Amino acid sequence: MALIVTEIAARELAGIVQEHGIAEPQGLRLFARSGGCACSGPAFGMSIDNATDEDEVQEVAGFRFILDPLSAPNLDGASIDFIDDVMRRGFTIEAPNAAAAAGAGCGCGGGAH
Repeated sequence: MALIVTEIAARELAGIVQEHGIAEPQGLRLFARSGGCACSGPAFGMSIDNATDEDEVQEVAGFRFILDPLSAPNLDGASIDFIDDVMRRGFTIEAPNAAAAAGAGCGCGGGAH
């Protein structure tokens, strides 16, 4: 399992960790949410949480990331970046393996998701 954190994302994450006083056993939970009607695969999110026995915990760029067993395959090779421009401001997660891990399905209805 590999995660990449860009330099700008690391700076922003450091501010969040300091602001919220995040320390072990807490960490930054990365997760994949299925749903929607598109070929783009799952959507991703991040929150502050404690790890459970089933979770995978990784130290990357000085941060403790927590991944649940269902999200971890989707986030293998993911890159966490931070965008700050005229149109938007926030974290982005690009996960090139997500479509394959999720079954690469498109469309809505008809099948089990």
